Amino acid sequence: MWTRMKLFVLPDNLTPATRLRLGLVLLVWFLVVPACLCQASRQVTLAWDANQEATLMGYRVFCRQGSDVYHYAQPVWEGAAATCTLSGLDEYTDYAFVVRAYDLYGSQSADSDEVWLYGQTAIPGQPAVTSPQNDARDLFLTPVLQTTPFRSPDTGDQHLRTQWVVTRVSDGLCVLDLTSSSCLTELDVPPLVLEADTRYSWVARYYGVKGTLSEWSSPSRFITGESGLDEDGNGVPDDQEVGMAVDLDNNAIADADQDDLRCVNVPEGAGQVAVCAPDGGGVARISALESTDLATIDALDQIPYDLPLGLVSFRLELERTGGIATVRVYFSEPAPQAARWVKHDIINGWQDYSAHAVFAHDRLSVEVEIQDGGFGDADGVENGIVIDPAGYGVATSAAMSPEDDSHSLTDTSSSSSGGGGGGCFISALSN
Repeated sequence: MWTRMKLFVLPDNLTPATRLRLGLVLLVWFLVVPACLCQASRQVTLAWDANQEATLMGYRVFCRQGSDVYHYAQPVWEGAAATCTLSGLDEYTDYAFVVRAYDLYGSQSADSDEVWLYGQTAIPGQPAVTSPQNDARDLFLTPVLQTTPFRSPDTGDQHLRTQWVVTRVSDGLCVLDLTSSSCLTELDVPPLVLEADTRYSWVARYYGVKGTLSEWSSPSRFITGESGLDEDGNGVPDDQEVGMAVDLDNNAIADADQDDLRCVNVPEGAGQVAVCAPDGGGVARISALESTDLATIDALDQIPYDLPLGLVSFRLELERTGGIATVRVYFSEPAPQAARWVKHDIINGWQDYSAHAVFAHDRLSVEVEIQDGGFGDADGVENGIVIDPAGYGVATSAAMSPEDDSHSLTDTSSSSSGGGGGGCFISALSN
């Protein structure tokens, strides 16, 4: 009858603090070759209670990594001693060990107690800014931010996500905080996030697949130039401004003359779209509205919606940071009965936003709800500013089948486009 063996990992070169931590967690001791002596591998010495059976032949040691299973046909060590030393182990990998005894007749015992050797955590290298260069001037209002490739001393770690943060230098306001699994070393700043002739600072950091997190990159600054698209400064590109005969909200006031409304011509003469901030909607000001050139969206031939009036992007300044804003969007032609309110941004791609939109009975307008830093806000941060690229669309065969139209405006289940949440926590880096 075999007796259950107790397996130990013998101590060596451990500081008192390390011994206390490992003893409390695992009740066994680890042998780790210090990183300064061995950058690529380490060794471990195992010992166990010797068996007393007269027919004992020896022992076999088995090893597995992480969540793998033991392969009992492939011991990593075999011998007659009650101790062994294994080398060549990766310093960033977790290993588990068991030992089995075997006798003259080929019988083999059950597993001993299992012990673990935990790997070190490798911190990814700090990203560096490659473009735009620090203190660049006269940048476009939608610059491309670029960083160096992901690197880590742990070859098993890989680039999972990147967090991008842009801050306005004059007052430390965080204007963009997005975390993306697709924009890993390059981010196109969305339209309307940046203002003309303004100094900004930005940083980025990397997430690894093993839960690791790099340091922030060193802050890099740039100054935007004048766009030249809105010479009169009314928040609408000059080539998209509507004439005095346009009155989409039917209040007998030309849309071009209303302070609480912005209206644009959409491309190819398809019509007009207006955005209005109703009283009590939480909007202090509509500071910008522009129609989106769909040709600037990747995979144009794979857009999952027909968009009769395209997409428009608007910039709202709210009465309360973190608040929920309500706007009414007017159309020059009725939206089809099958139309959904949809959005597109660089982080989440295409989204059905019908959970936060209610069309009027005549389908000539829709009431839309957006939360600063939450659902619908493309800048991803609570900063009192909402950036919203949206429009009505009819799903094509490339889109998922939409559910029914009975959604509540108070439903906040839509995913946020960023990870900023409570504001810009690194503003001190950018002052």
